[in-house]
Amino acid sequence: MGLLSWLTKKKSAAKAEPRNVEEPPTETTAEVAEALDSPNGAIRVDAARAMLDRARMGDAEAAQALAGRMGDLLSDEEPSVRSTGLSALRTLRSRELFEQHQSAVLALLADPVAQVRTTAVWSAANIPGDTARTQVRAVLSSEEEPLRFAAACALSELGDAAAVPELTSALREDHRRQEALSALMSLGDPGALPQVSALFEDESLGEFDRTLAAAVLRRLGDSRGTDHLCARIAEGSDDAPIAAEWAGRLGVAEAIPVLEEVAGREGDSARGAALRALGRLQAAGAEDRLLALLRSPQEPEDLRMDAAEGLAELGSPQALEALSALSREEGELGSLCRELLVEVAGNQRTQERKDPGAGG
Repeated sequence: MGLLSWLTKKKSAAKAEPRNVEEPPTETTAEVAEALDSPNGAIRVDAARAMLDRARMGDAEAAQALAGRMGDLLSDEEPSVRSTGLSALRTLRSRELFEQHQSAVLALLADPVAQVRTTAVWSAANIPGDTARTQVRAVLSSEEEPLRFAAACALSELGDAAAVPELTSALREDHRRQEALSALMSLGDPGALPQVSALFEDESLGEFDRTLAAAVLRRLGDSRGTDHLCARIAEGSDDAPIAAEWAGRLGVAEAIPVLEEVAGREGDSARGAALRALGRLQAAGAEDRLLALLRSPQEPEDLRMDAAEGLAELGSPQALEALSALSREEGELGSLCRELLVEVAGNQRTQERKDPGAGG
C-alpha cells in the first residue's frame, strides 16, 4: 500500500480487502520525499520512515533527499521524525553530515522525549572527535537507567572501556542481561572478565544466557567459552542454534567439525545457523555445500535462505555471482539475495574507507 494512501486506509479496511485485489502502485522516492513537507505530522512520520527504509536498501535518491533535509528532520515538531532523522544520520555514515549537524544532535541528548534522547545517544557516539564522545560518556552518569544503558551499548561499539561498569551492572538484570552480554562481546574489554565469569558459573542461570556468557568468555580469551559452545552444538540442545551462530561470528575454528555434521543433518534446529557459521568461518568445502543448497529448488526455502546468508558471509566471487543470479527472482529468497548484496556492498565500502588500499 502506498504511503500517501495510509491515512485514508485503516487497518480494518485493509483486512477486509479481498486478497486478489492488486495494491495501488507504490509512490516514487520523489513523491515520498515531497511528503516530508506535509503539514500533517503523521504523514511526515511515515514519509521519514519510508525514506530511511529506502536508503537502507541502497536507494541513492532517498539517501540524497534525507541528507538534504537533515536539518528539518532533526528539528521537526514530531518526536518520531526527529528520531528517524537521527537514525538516518547513522545509516548515511557521512562524516560531513555528522560534523554539519553535530550541535543539533548533541542538543537532542536533552530532548523532552525519552525515545529521542536514546536515539540521540547512538548518533552522538558516531560523531567524530572528543567533544561528542565526552558528552556520551557524561550520559553514563544520568539518573535515567535506560539512557545510561544506551550510552554504554553505544560506547561498546566504539571500543570505549568507560562502558564496562554499566554493562557489567546490567548483567544482574534479567531484562538487560542478553543485550549487555552482546555489548560486552562487541567491546571485548578484559575488564569485564570477572563479572562474566561469575555469571557463567551461576548455577541458577538459564542455558540460553549461559551460552551467551560463554560466547563473551570466548571473546575475552577464556577457553571455557570455546568448550561450552562446541559442546552445546554437539549435544543438539535447545540453545545449539545460538551456540552455532556465535561460533561463526567469533571465529571458533574448533567448532568446524561439529558444524559440518549439523549442517548435513536434516531436521536439526541448528542446521541453518551451522550453514551460516561455515560461511563465516571460510570452512573448506563450505562454498560447494552452500551453493548446492541455494541452487536446489527441492530444498525448503528457509534452508536455501540460510545458505544464501552463508554465501554472503563467505563473500567469494562465485558466491556473490550465485546471489546475484537469484536476486532477479521473485519471492522471499530473491528479496533476501538483493538485501544481502546491498549489505555486502555497504560493508565493502566501509572497509575501503577504513583501508583505502583494500579495494585495489
